[in-house]
Amino acid sequence: MKSIANDLDDKYMQLHRELMIATELQKSFLPHKVPQYDNIHIDVLYKPSSFIGGDFYDFYMLNDSTIAFLVADVSGKGIPASLVMAVTCRLFRSVASHLDKPEEIISALNDSLADGNESNMFCTAFLGVLDLKTGYLRYCNAGHNAPLIISTDGRVRPMDVLPNLPLGLFDGFPYEGQALLLDKQMMLYLFTDGVNEAENNAKEQFGDLRLEGLLRRNATLEPGDLIAATLAEVERHADGAEQSDDITVMCIEYY
Repeated sequence: MKSIANDLDDKYMQLHRELMIATELQKSFLPHKVPQYDNIHIDVLYKPSSFIGGDFYDFYMLNDSTIAFLVADVSGKGIPASLVMAVTCRLFRSVASHLDKPEEIISALNDSLADGNESNMFCTAFLGVLDLKTGYLRYCNAGHNAPLIISTDGRVRPMDVLPNLPLGLFDGFPYEGQALLLDKQMMLYLFTDGVNEAENNAKEQFGDLRLEGLLRRNATLEPGDLIAATLAEVERHADGAEQSDDITVMCIEYY
């Protein structure tokens, strides 16, 4: 019996080591630091619900004055979601180095992920391409939560986004892009559903209305402080309930 117990302990330790390696490997796919450029201030929160998660984000400079940014959420949890996350991260960098229209980048990601996707896993995503000199934002949504726009007067409103389909379901889907001109001091608030769907012990979700109210009350904060206020409010709502989904928030202030 002792040898069996020792064998189980060894297998557990091996599994734990492999999980730690997978966790560090996944972290390596995410940006090591948040880039800062003239005319924008960016901050990000990434808080997985377990050792490895399915949320991810990235930035990529298309040229000296244009940045592409992405927030995404893979269906499911654990190792399968982390594998899709890793593949999509690498694909994004590769595709963005050759294409600059959001709908073209999203379409290329979708076709690559849909090819041979027998597990039917998918990924929601929001991709923006921002001209740092003019504030002209081109974007494409793929089944993701609509980002929120925070104006200087404290107004909070969802962006006008076409839902489109999540990535990886059907190749050849005709993704449509959109555009918006940002005003000075306007902030974009991107998030995954780990924020608005966070639950307390009574299974009550944080919800979109509570999130928008939080942003209105804190509209004058810097991106990093606004993200901190979000996490504090979500954790206060959860009141000790276990985090059930990954949380990612990206704030981009244009000035």
